[in-house]
Order: sequence, then C-alpha cells, then structure tokens
Amino acid sequence: MTHRYPAVQIGFPELFFVDQPSQDNRRPLTIKVNMRPEQNFTGISNSGYTVSLRAQDLFDLQRGGLASKDLVLMGLGSCCTVSVVHILHKSKADITECRTQVTTIPEESDLNDISAIHLHFDLLGHHLNESTIVRALNLGTEKYCPVSNILRRAGIDITHAHTLNPPSSEPPNTHESSVSKLKTLGIHHVALTSTNYEASRKFYSEIMKMQVEWEPDSDNVYLTNGNDNLAIHRGNPKDSNLDHIGFILNSEADVDQWYSYLCKEGVQIAKEPKTHRDGARSFYVYDPDGVSVQIIYHPPLSNQASNS
Repeated sequence: MTHRYPAVQIGFPELFFVDQPSQDNRRPLTIKVNMRPEQNFTGISNSGYTVSLRAQDLFDLQRGGLASKDLVLMGLGSCCTVSVVHILHKSKADITECRTQVTTIPEESDLNDISAIHLHFDLLGHHLNESTIVRALNLGTEKYCPVSNILRRAGIDITHAHTLNPPSSEPPNTHESSVSKLKTLGIHHVALTSTNYEASRKFYSEIMKMQVEWEPDSDNVYLTNGNDNLAIHRGNPKDSNLDHIGFILNSEADVDQWYSYLCKEGVQIAKEPKTHRDGARSFYVYDPDGVSVQIIYHPPLSNQASNS
C-alpha cells in the first residue's frame, strides 16, 4: 500500500543539540523500540527521549505517531538545519529564525522508492548576506550533515533552495522587493485528461487544425496554433477532465524565483522544479480549489511570448 506523506516541517530554535562522543572514545549508540500489548510502539533514544511510532507500517493500523519515513525526513531536516544554523552563527550572521521544509520526490512513495529529497530553508534575520547564506547551506547540507551523506551514498539526490526574509518588524530588504517585480507572460497552455485519447487527438489536431508540437509517446500529445497551446494526456474515467493550466515564464531563473516566492506565500507545492526532456523547466502548485497549475519556462514558446 502506498501512503501519501506530507512535507515535514523542521523549526528553529525548537531543535535540541545532542553531545557527540569524541572519535577516540566512542560509545555504542543504542535505540530501543518497545511494543506495548495494545500494539502502540515507542522509540527510546540513548538519552531517554521518547517518540511515538506509527504501527501502520507493519500492521496497516491507523494509530498516532511517526512512521519510519517521517523519522528519516526529520533526521535529515534536523541534521541539516542544525548544521546550517551553527555555521551561520559562527559567521556572525544575525539569524532569528529558520524553518525547513523537507519533501520527497516523488511525493507519494515508500522509503524504497524515493529518488530525491528537497529541503527548502526559510531564513529570517537582520541584514542577511546572500553569499554567506549560500555557503552555509552548501556546507551544512553537503559536508557536515552525516544523515545527508548516508542518503547520498544510498543513491538519493539531496537538493536545497532558500528564501531570505527580514523579521516581521523590519521593512523588506532588496531580496523581498525583487519579488514584487515577478510576472508571468500569461497563460501558456491548458492540459486535458482524455478518456478517449485517440478521438480527442483527432478532434483537436485534424478538425480544429492545431499542429502537433511534440508527441513523446502514445499517451501524450502537445498541440499549438502559434498563440494557444493544448496538451492531451491519456487518462481513465475517474480522472478529472482538466489536468492543469500552465503559466509561461521568460527564463529558467524565473522558474526558481517563482518557486521560492510561492513557497514563502504558503502555496501548496504539487511537484518540485524539474528540467524536462524538451528543455523546458517547470514546477506545479495547487490553487485553492485543488486545480493543478504549472509554472513553466519553455524555450521556443517563452521567446515567442516575450517578443509578441
């Protein structure tokens, strides 16, 4: 059974530090997991901290607690966040808060199916320097977090992004003001899920005279008439007819800026930024009604829209 796991949120300064033994005087690390008669599980650390564990991993029971995947994501998020914040404090950065969101790729997956994990750091502080932040994030997520290193050795790609924000009482900095200049080039396309794919393809391409721009396989076709664009995806009767709508952007950099901006605004992310086979780069979000919205840079169409 596949379960949907929401993104895990890690907050600072609510994290706690654990003293590590020296390399010359290592003590064995022992974690205990106890099951009580009512099939409630409790994990106990060496230092005596406890956490309730979810039993559905083994028994398919809906009980309160953390699943094994939650623990892995929290371990990665807390390890990276503590490392990043420690480096920033040593660099004299005036950071007041750090919130880290950890998301698996694909989102609906068991531990064995995870191909990548993305961390988004939302940093608040006074006069934060971009280069100092980037250095801390790179070191904290790639060099000084052992959990990240273990997952990378297991073949899981670890990526990260960030947003910089002033404390709520401070006026926006230049990074914030640049967000107000973000704009799209308009609605780029509508995508339909068709339960009668061949008939729909014929209707739009032959009867409505739209040209086939790209047909990567027998289940997907991308049509255009020069100004408007339509994607048709093969689906089944339980799928919604409207697959998604897409907003076109001017550059790849705009995609990542829009991603950071929408994350800060609390918009629900459906799919992380990705570069596609045709050279396009995009990500997906949900609107308040649950409609999927794609934010996309598509080289030929973006250039066409910006020149029109």
